[in-house]
Amino acid sequence: MTTPPDAAPSPASTAAKALAAAGDADSARDVGALDDAAQKAAARLGRKKRGLVERLIYGPQPDTAELQGGAVSMSRAGTSGDGVVRAALDCLARGEAFTANGRLSAALRQAVAQEKAYGFTVPGEFGGLGGRYVELALVEEELAANGLGPLAVEISGELTIGAGSLLAYGTDAQKRLFLPLVAQGELMAFGLTEVGIGVNAKKVRAYVEPDPATGGFRLFAVGDRNKLWITNAVHGGLVAIVARIGKDGKQVGLFVTRLPQQDVVRGDGVDHEFWCRSSNSGAFTSNHNARLHFDNYPLRKDEQIQADGVEVLFYCLRMGRCMLAAMSAGYQRMFAADAAAYARSREGVGGLVIKHELPRQHLGRMLGGALQSRALSHLSLQQDADGFDLAGLRDLTKSAAATSAIESQIACERVLGGRSFDAGARSHQARHNMHVFGVVEGEDDLILMGMVKDVTDAWTERYMAGMLAVIQSINVAADGKPLPPAQRLLRLTPLTLFTQPKKLWQATRRLLGTGSFWKLKGWIAWNGLQELLRLPFALLPSRWLPRYQLLPPELRRYARFAEAKLRRLRWAYLGINLWFQLELTRAQIPLQRLGKTIEQLVTMLALCHHATATMDKSQLHIAALQCEQLATRVRGTRLLTGLGQMERLRKLVGAVGDDIEQGQCTLLSDVKPEAFAHPFEAKAKKKPG
Repeated sequence: MTTPPDAAPSPASTAAKALAAAGDADSARDVGALDDAAQKAAARLGRKKRGLVERLIYGPQPDTAELQGGAVSMSRAGTSGDGVVRAALDCLARGEAFTANGRLSAALRQAVAQEKAYGFTVPGEFGGLGGRYVELALVEEELAANGLGPLAVEISGELTIGAGSLLAYGTDAQKRLFLPLVAQGELMAFGLTEVGIGVNAKKVRAYVEPDPATGGFRLFAVGDRNKLWITNAVHGGLVAIVARIGKDGKQVGLFVTRLPQQDVVRGDGVDHEFWCRSSNSGAFTSNHNARLHFDNYPLRKDEQIQADGVEVLFYCLRMGRCMLAAMSAGYQRMFAADAAAYARSREGVGGLVIKHELPRQHLGRMLGGALQSRALSHLSLQQDADGFDLAGLRDLTKSAAATSAIESQIACERVLGGRSFDAGARSHQARHNMHVFGVVEGEDDLILMGMVKDVTDAWTERYMAGMLAVIQSINVAADGKPLPPAQRLLRLTPLTLFTQPKKLWQATRRLLGTGSFWKLKGWIAWNGLQELLRLPFALLPSRWLPRYQLLPPELRRYARFAEAKLRRLRWAYLGINLWFQLELTRAQIPLQRLGKTIEQLVTMLALCHHATATMDKSQLHIAALQCEQLATRVRGTRLLTGLGQMERLRKLVGAVGDDIEQGQCTLLSDVKPEAFAHPFEAKAKKKPG
């Protein structure tokens, strides 16, 4: 069952090739494998239409109807979720929603299960409600807005990545067996992350080996291979386990099974072990969150999902990120409601708190964050329903929603003061969850870099691949083997003329003979001409341009600003590539900044069109305020003109990082670190002899 490691990576994407050329074979292999899984998931979804974010930057420009599609769809959504919300709020009003220790109660779960909450998007043929994701998003938002965020988290995990994996990849027999159980309210977890491994599914170390006696498998997830932070994992519950096929195998599989009703100890005829314990997480404390241990644990052959586990993950996460944004909108509405009630009744210096400008600004920030999270969630859902690739949009939706959630938490604290830290306050109890939103399903800064890659991949492949290939070619020795890292050239600059003139002239000759180099020259000329032709229109007021005439006057300037800035980012990305060249594979700071700028601009545009479609006056005010604050942030984020500053920043970050890595940071030398609750450090290998 074991597969020997490849002698060399065989990456497909330009990003993976660049990593290989820069000498980072491990990252090249990982990125290539993840790209392959993402492409297969997109193919299964049938997504052939170019993503919205890519078109906003590189064209053609989407029409306003498309940009308002999410808001229109939301306004036309049915009432399928009303029963779920009503049952949950009734239980909350009776004081039965939570147990004495703050956990979701059995009474609450039973009440919403009767309304088929856990089978909301499961088809009726399997006992579910057959609802749409746009309706589920509205349910998730309302639950979170009314203090039932933990229930929203539980249902979201159950449906997006739990039932979602079965619906997309399960056999008919697996669907008939498991989906009715999910629809009835049985919890289903997704076991991906481990003690030693995060969300990179290609790195999981839990594994299965064939069991000749049964024709099935034996699962091994021992020690640092234990599954950790698994939401909804309980004794007797369902779980989808991501595990490697063979201890050293390349393939990653997915297995759906029911966990034992209690821990299993080896002995007395039992040849395996299992236990389920709390992960001791300070977040999601109202939910089940567990660490799972499996040793020689039996799995039946028919419990294997016939698909690559990483592909399944990519397929399901798109809806998970839309639901996270919906929950974020609800949480922020909750913060704003509590803070507004306080501000309206509390006397401050010189009158009620609500009379003062700074508390009002904080309240606006909470409401603006809620509206932008809602707008992005429903825009993404409609894009998915219309067959567009969510590459880029799904990631920035998650990042923007998570960022605004923590900012709204802080804004709420600024208004409520010490009351926001009361142990019984729901704003206090939500604090850890708001921090975790930026980490679950991938840390935000990292997924923003992935978003940039997804959005620019086609352009990079067409216009930059030639330059990267030329630089790669001069890093190869005469025998065809890569040069040692110290001798590799990652950039061609004027200084190279003096340091390595032979290589520079060699690269120049090869570059002039590369087709993509001349394509790039043509792209620059054509797009430069287009920018010149647009210059006269830049002088015209927005109200004169048909594209913005349908928008309310207070939002026109922001929509125009966002679209113009997004279009100019094609030049920013070109400049970043020309500056960093192969070094861009290691330059996380500029890519993160670019990703954040894209996120802020797309958010502005989504806000403008969402508020326009709803035509609610108060939401227009909120949208305008949030857009103004986002525009201020964008103007303060320097890209092309800040390349030198980013270079200095990267060097300083690198120097400090090196000091820490090498144990030379004196501020840390006398500080003993606390032991990890779940140790994951690799054991030192014994030296031979």
